[in-house]
Amino acid sequence: MLLFGSHYLSGFLNDKPLAQLRTDLAQLGLTRDEALAETEDHIAYLCEVMRYLIAGDDVAVANLTQQQRFFATHLQPWADRLCDDLAAHPAARFYRAVAQFTRAFISVEAQGFDLTA
Repeated sequence: MLLFGSHYLSGFLNDKPLAQLRTDLAQLGLTRDEALAETEDHIAYLCEVMRYLIAGDDVAVANLTQQQRFFATHLQPWADRLCDDLAAHPAARFYRAVAQFTRAFISVEAQGFDLTA
């Protein structure tokens, strides 16, 4: 099971979506911790960036506009497909529930951003 945006957006790991993500992260003043094995397009990393954009202290970076742009570009296009794949995996007992929760969360976030448009 691959939990990386590049895989879902381009069909390849470490592809153009990861390069675009790194550019966007740099504009937000964020960089990768080299001690981590996963690249920045891992679903957990992207959720952590969203947490920062929601709860961060720097309002120039952590604001609704940045949240919406980041979500629409780097999570929304592929998160549902990840949830589908995770839920369909035959050994995904616990993670099936995680996939259902994640799908609901992504849906609520998308609806919330639609209300601000």
